[in-house]
Amino acid sequence: MGERDWISKYFRPLAVSPGADGLNDDVAELSSDGRRTVINADALVESVHFLSSDPIETIARKLVRTNVSDIIAKGARPHEGLLTLGWPKDRDEAQLARFAAALGEELGLWGARLIGGDTTASPNGLFLSLTLTGLCGRNGPIRRSGAQAGDDLWVTGEIGAACRGFRALQAGQAESLWVSAYREPELAPLSIIELVQAYARAAMDVSDGLLGDARTLSAASACALNIDLGAVPFAGGADSLEERLALATWGDDYQVLFAARATVADQLGKDAAELGIGITRIGRFTAGAGLSAHLGGISVNLPETMGFEHG
Repeated sequence: MGERDWISKYFRPLAVSPGADGLNDDVAELSSDGRRTVINADALVESVHFLSSDPIETIARKLVRTNVSDIIAKGARPHEGLLTLGWPKDRDEAQLARFAAALGEELGLWGARLIGGDTTASPNGLFLSLTLTGLCGRNGPIRRSGAQAGDDLWVTGEIGAACRGFRALQAGQAESLWVSAYREPELAPLSIIELVQAYARAAMDVSDGLLGDARTLSAASACALNIDLGAVPFAGGADSLEERLALATWGDDYQVLFAARATVADQLGKDAAELGIGITRIGRFTAGAGLSAHLGGISVNLPETMGFEHG
């Protein structure tokens, strides 16, 4: 089956936005409804971001979720997406059909829709990228640069589940309950958008490791940041300092990390509970620069590498 047939059979049915024009053109028209719009792009590469043996449906879902994670961390609502797909010849059409079905279902779960993209053959494994737009609230996107000295640092969900899932796969424990956290990361619910819009002064998603991303957030805000490793909600718990540091630097958590005024902590906690969102206060911004951490009141020597970096 040729590229045009792929598009017609599998992806045109997903492109229901008026601006997509049924995928009959080389461009798509974004429909922002007069609101400020953010846009991001994330790529997944076989043997780098997922294993060759991962079910094709989980790869589609992970692609969507890595993008959605960026969008909702800005307090924006996922809207329209462009897919770039490099499909290898050793993956048959049945897999392509399952991929497209999972992609459409996952986009729909987050209120997003496909409006276009590009497909091509890939000589060396599966490559895919999604560009996703998000509609902002009235105050626009919540950037990384708004935290101030005295603000609290909060994180949604748990940290380290994907790391545990990857370890299980490497150990041949494919039936481990942690594996799904690696293949299909659990994001904060869409209601996090309300919380971010109402309270966050700076925000980003946790994708490359909690400590590395926290350092990025503090640097963008020109503040120092101290993290209480004893407060971090580690998936499955973590008894030793070594385990805490390993889970906090691995990545693929796709939770929301945000700064909020210390004075709103009580109300923030109440609103999060009403929305069914698990949040934990894990640090404090101060004047100065750099990231530090403590455990049980004792300062911790942080590793040189605090998150995943390509290169």
